[in-house]
Amino acid sequence: MPNKHQVERAADVAQALVGETRSFNSPEASGFIDLVRRFSEVEFEVPDVPDADGYLFQYGKVNWFFEPTFVLNVVRQLEVVDSSGEHEAYIHVQFEFRYQLDEELQSAGSYSEWWFPGSERSLNSWIDSISRAPIMGLLATKTLREFEIWQDIA
Repeated sequence: MPNKHQVERAADVAQALVGETRSFNSPEASGFIDLVRRFSEVEFEVPDVPDADGYLFQYGKVNWFFEPTFVLNVVRQLEVVDSSGEHEAYIHVQFEFRYQLDEELQSAGSYSEWWFPGSERSLNSWIDSISRAPIMGLLATKTLREFEIWQDIA
């Protein structure tokens, strides 16, 4: 698979793109949406099946930080296969915004939505829809605690 990146290096590729993107301090900022689009254009060594490379948009209250926290993230899920082509794991590259939980964010609740190739709408249309989600406007009024790009294996 020439010119495709190794799945294991996906977070490094995403980090490199941050340096080439307009700055942003909230998920509704055009710089962040540009980053998601640019990352979606990068090809990785995944099997040629519809669910090997997909996206998740999610937000809500989380309880694994010291302080009450509200998180919004866009996740790219990439399948890892073994040498015989069998499923081994998924790598999740997370673009994660963290905010101090307040009453407005608590009231916003939680949400998740997946996108995979072959869906009724294109990836660009899906990215447009998440950029217009009401939560984006609410988060534009909040102070960002932290933005992090990280990778995990599931």
